[in-house]
Parts: sequence; structure tokens; C-alpha cells
Amino acid sequence: MSPFLLVLSGCCGGEAPVWSPLDDVYLLDTVSIDLSEVLSDDRGEPVIVALEETDDVLAQVDGATLSLTPQPGWRGTTTVTLVATDPCGNESSTVLTVIGGEEPVDPGEGCPVPFEWSGSAASVSVAGPFNDWTPGASPMVEVDGLWSTELVLPVGDHPYKFVISGAGFGGDDQWTCDPASEWVHCEQGYKAPGDVNWSQDCSPGAESCNSVVRVAPCEVPPLALSSLDIDRGAGRVDVVVSGTSAPAVTVDGVDFPVDGAAFTVGGLAPGRHEIAIGAPGAESLLIPFWTDDFVWEQATLYFAFVDRVKDGSAANNTSEGATAELGRYQGGDFVGLRQMLPYLDDLGVGVLWISNVQDNAEGAWSGDCGETYSGYHAYWPDDPDAIEEHFGTEAELSELVDAAHALGIRVIMDWVGNHDHETHPWVTEHPDWFNEPANCLDYVDGQINFDRIPETCWFAPYLPDIDYTNPEPLFRMVDDGIGWATRLKLDGFRVDAVKHMPHSVVYNLNSAVESRLEHRAAGGDERFWTIGETFDGADQIAAYVDDRQLDGQFDFPMYWALRGAFVGNDDLVGLWNTINDSDSRYGGALMSVFLGNHDVARFITEAAGQGSNSCDNGSLRIAGVPDWAEPYERMMLGFSVVFTQPGVPLVYYGDELGMPGFGDPDNRQPLWWLADLDSVSSVDEIAAEVGADQARLARHIRSLAQARREHPAFAAPTATEWWREFSVLAYARSAGDDHVLVILNREGQDRTLSNGLAFAGLPEGTWLDVLTGDSFTSAGDNLTIPLGARQSRVLVPQ
Repeated sequence: MSPFLLVLSGCCGGEAPVWSPLDDVYLLDTVSIDLSEVLSDDRGEPVIVALEETDDVLAQVDGATLSLTPQPGWRGTTTVTLVATDPCGNESSTVLTVIGGEEPVDPGEGCPVPFEWSGSAASVSVAGPFNDWTPGASPMVEVDGLWSTELVLPVGDHPYKFVISGAGFGGDDQWTCDPASEWVHCEQGYKAPGDVNWSQDCSPGAESCNSVVRVAPCEVPPLALSSLDIDRGAGRVDVVVSGTSAPAVTVDGVDFPVDGAAFTVGGLAPGRHEIAIGAPGAESLLIPFWTDDFVWEQATLYFAFVDRVKDGSAANNTSEGATAELGRYQGGDFVGLRQMLPYLDDLGVGVLWISNVQDNAEGAWSGDCGETYSGYHAYWPDDPDAIEEHFGTEAELSELVDAAHALGIRVIMDWVGNHDHETHPWVTEHPDWFNEPANCLDYVDGQINFDRIPETCWFAPYLPDIDYTNPEPLFRMVDDGIGWATRLKLDGFRVDAVKHMPHSVVYNLNSAVESRLEHRAAGGDERFWTIGETFDGADQIAAYVDDRQLDGQFDFPMYWALRGAFVGNDDLVGLWNTINDSDSRYGGALMSVFLGNHDVARFITEAAGQGSNSCDNGSLRIAGVPDWAEPYERMMLGFSVVFTQPGVPLVYYGDELGMPGFGDPDNRQPLWWLADLDSVSSVDEIAAEVGADQARLARHIRSLAQARREHPAFAAPTATEWWREFSVLAYARSAGDDHVLVILNREGQDRTLSNGLAFAGLPEGTWLDVLTGDSFTSAGDNLTIPLGARQSRVLVPQ
């Protein structure tokens, strides 16, 4: 004990000094306390105050002032004992609690949130809207290189950055994001519109978006997965939960009694399953997973444009008054699509892409060629929760998804996140959630807004563009997306208009998918596929594909190369160069290669030389079916390439039958215009209702899709050139002991090719053409292959 003197007026009395209660002291730097306000004596004679030294805090009394200074690097809780003795020897004591850190806000105002940053600096603080982005307002304490603090923040989403100062930073504060944060918030101007090098770089001083902490109500401990192990071969899942010792568990909707936070679910049949875990007051956990041998890279994607595939229920066939014939609802629905599933399964489809199912705007709205259009395409959402009534009911949608899952087919949905329709309630309730009007098709200083301001322009005057610099819509849209995924048991999203949203959108979507659906941190390995649409060049496409953003995107450069090669007559060296570029550029991403989609003219119509423009002299045109072989042969050549690339090949509905169509909306003709679909359950049945060339095309695609399921080489990441001329190209892919040799003859005459095998890593022996059933045996290392005019062969070792 060390004596210090505190002088109080008066003479010796008979009572001990009296201490008033002392509040806890929160200590980041020196704190001074006026003891005259908390200590009194009945006579007021000089009082000696002694205090106990601690290793953590330097405590001193100077006159009536007690000063407390933390030792360098200390953070924790300690006590200082104060003993007051008057001249008569009367003694009393009190204990002062000292806490290393900043005083928290009243717990009633929010929940405690820890912040940590590792590194060398003179000082570190947290800045965000909660302290008006003021450096130093929320300082952090360092212990062994780890800076930390705890703030109490209201429930909600809070952007923040760390502010770092000290040696090595040029004397200026350096603002940096939090490398441990799952979430980002990008402010206006975070990158130039054409910049393709954005990343969330959290090096001190590097350009980055803000990090975000998402504060949930803290009255009940959150449920979390500590461990997740899915053994598909054994049909077993091992789970460990934190946040409760008595979870309530269901498996596929049926109560599953468990004894404690660790449990095993076994005996699961091949197929899709869901484990739901709950606890009183806590947000439940959902674990969706499959126990089959499905491989995404060997699957085939089919885009079923809901309104145009099959009309299965007359109950929802109502009009919205559009003047354009193909701008009206045609009657396709969930019931009809469910009826089509046996046919799609026979075609070899493994992934079904359906239109956005959200309710769309009613009425007719202005569009191209002086016509009005309805929301049949499902890109005009006007309700965050309701199902589009023209497509059917939620029960019918659930039946569709369950029926697809029963066949082992994954289901993904269009996720429309860039905009809402002006009739959406958010537009009137939250006008600050939307950017100022600027039409994407307008030009400013000779540059179209589509490229000049892609993240803020409006696709149409009635489609307000969401302002994702506002954290409220940013996280509401992501949360709603996860809500749709869980509500509908989806297996992925096709993300619309990617380059028209800040990187924060797909970054946060990825974080939400990983934490709430895939549970990667706990060991989950189920894939929820996010495939984006960026109608642009390879650099822009690649900018949104990595392990923190999208799983993949549609390969538009490959699409253009395929069109040039097989609609036109470009040198096939251009196609080969694009194949090589795509193989190397996207870093193993799960991309998708395609011959057509709903935004471009149909391949068959362009291959027939009929053009692409749907609006001709102020009126909309409707393309007819070509009645000669060459357009179909060119399309089969294209599909032979599509199905022998990495990723997931796409078949746009009707392309398997050579569906004709100029541009939008003619590229969305009803499938039933080609064939009576009422009793169709196989490719052979639909082939019997169409022309011979259409039937050949459908069987060609079925053969490719079924062979891809069996041969991982079709999706191998690297191709090797086997033959190349202006109009002839051949390449090989290999995956272990599996191989494929693809040979393309675009010429209008027969050819015979003879070449070695070993140089391309291919084995000697007999090779089978999966398209025709023909087989060819090598003569030693040499393989000779005959090809007809405009024929492709896809060969695998027999």
C-alpha cells in the first residue's frame, strides 16, 4: 500500500470516512477522478488515501485527483482498492473496477458487436454512420498485435471501415475494409464504369468498398452450425449445432428427435433433402442438400420460358391488353411445365431454369415498334412476395419443383435484382431506394448510358433502378433472394443484368448463399449455383466471377464466336482461339455456353439467312420454320461445340427443335406452335410431330446431353488442337482415363481426316461416335475419320 494525502477541512471526529459508490471506469487512456466528490469525513481533517498497486494500471493520487493510466497493451478488467484513513485512525475502503476499453452504449440501444484488426499501427479506430464516420471516435485497444473493441449498435446493417495511423502509413490516416467481414457496401463512384479490376482489397489504404456488420436482435443467442458433414454415398449427415443444447429438428418436414446439439441423420435415399433446426426465439437454420451422384459440370441446362413452354391450365389464361401478339401472355404455366418434365428428362436435362416467379406488373406498357407489352417475361416485378398469377399458384409451383427433384433435375430461377416496376410498393414507400431517372438507351456526349452509367440507368421509364449505395435495399434484396430460394427449394439463381448492379450485390449474395444455404464455414459442400448474365465482353464477364462473387456467367464471347462460325463462315481459327481463351480466362468457374437465349434472334432463323430484326418498318415480324437441311446442320455443328466445353451447356427452350424467331419478342414464340405437346413424354414422341431435320436436331442434342452425363472429358478444362483448317476444326479433351475427340466439318462436301493420337494425349484403339453409333479403329497411333458435309463427330474411346 502506498500512502497519498487528500486534505479535507475540519478537525478529528469519531466516524470513519465515507465513500460514495464509484462507477466502473473504462480505460483507453489516462482517466482522472475527483475524489472530493466521492469521499467525505465528519470532521474534515486531512485524510490519508492509500491504494493497491496493480500490474495492469498505473494509479496515482495528486491532491484530490486520482489518475489511472493503462499499461501499454493492456486490455481486460482489474480492480483498484482505495483506503481512506482520517487523523483519528478511522478507516474505510472501496473497490474501483477498471475495464480496458471504451464505455459501451446503453445496452438497451442495441447489441454488443466486437471488432478486430491485426497489424502494426500507432492507433486504430472504427468509423461508420454510427459515429458519423469520425476517425478516433471509436478507438481500438491493441494486445500482441490484435486491435479490438466492442460497440453496442442498433439492430440493422452498418457499413464501417478501420482507420489506421502510424509508422509506415505516411503520417496520414489510412482507411481500410475488414478482411474478416462477409459483407460489403459500395458507395457511389467506388469504381469507374468500365473498370474490370475491382476487388475487395483490405490492405491499409487500398481502394475498397465498406465492410458491413449485420446486427441481429441479441436477446436470444443465435443458432449456428459448428460442423456439417454430408456423406452422400452412405446417405448420412452429421451435424453439430451451437446456440442451444436442445435443438428442434425436422428432416424433410418430419420431426426428428435428437439428444443434444450433436446428431446424425442416416438412411437417406438418393435425392434432395432438408434438415431444419430451431430453438425457442432463435432464427431457424435450414440445410438443403442432395444425396445423389449429380455433377454440375456434366449436366445440361434448359431455359423453360414459363409463359411459352406449355399451357397446362386454362384457369390462368387472362389478358393484360397488350397490342403486340407476342407481347401478350400466351398461357404457359407451372402445370404445363410439370407435364413437360418426362420429355425434358429424356432429352437429358439436368438443370431447369425457370422465369422469375414474382408477381409482375398488370396492364400493358409501351415498348419497341410502337407496340405495348405485358409482363409475360417476368422481368417487371411489382411485389416482393406474391407469385405471378398468370403462371399459376404457389402450390402448382411447388408441385413442379418437387416433380423435377424427383427426377434428379435441379431447379434454378431468374433472380431480378436490378430494378422494380413503378407499381411496386417499394417505389412509393421508399423513393430513396431508387436512382434518379436516366434511360439506359439515351446518349450523353456520344456514349450510351447502358455503358456510361450501367449501375444507375433505367431500362425503361417505368422500371426504377435500385440504388444499391443505400444499405437498406442492398440487404433487403439479398435477404429476399435467399427467402425465395428456401421457400421454393431452389438449387440456384440465374442473376439478371449483373453489370447493371454494383459488385456489392453479387458479393453479398454469395456471402448469404454460403452462410445460409451451403454452410461452407461448417463444412458444407452442396452447391447453390449462381450464374450471371453480363451482356458484354470477356473482361467484364470475368470481373464478376471469383470465389467471393458469382460461380459463373454465360459466355457471350463464345456465343458470338459460335454464331460467326456456324451462322456465318468465319475462319474456324477464331472459334478455336475463343475456346482457348474461355478455357484459361475464367479460372475454373462454372460458366455456361449457349447458341441462343431470349435476348437474341434465334440461331436457326439467322442460319437460314432470314435476319434478326423483329421490327420491320414499324411492324413486328414473326419468323417461319426453315424447310431445308443446311440451317439445322449448322445448328448441330454449333451444339457439338456447346456440349464439349467446360461449364453447363444451355439449351434455350425450342432450340432443340429449331425454333424460329427474329429478335425480341419473336424469339419467344410458344413451343406449342411447333408441336402438339399434350401427350409428349419423350424426344421420339415430339420428333414424330415435327419435320425430319427438326427430329435429327432433337436427337442430336439428346445424344450429346446423355453422353456428357457419362463422360467427364466433355467438361475437361483444357482442349488440345487435333486438326485445323478454315472450315474444319478438331480438338480433344481428357479427364484422367476419359477422352473425347470433337471433329467439325463446316464444308459443303465430304472430308476424311487422318491424324495421330499420342500427341493429343489420346489412346489407340476403337473410338465410338456418340452421335451416330459409328465406330473407328486406329491403325497404331493413326486414326482415320470420314465426315459428311456439314457433319460433326463426337468420339469417345470404346
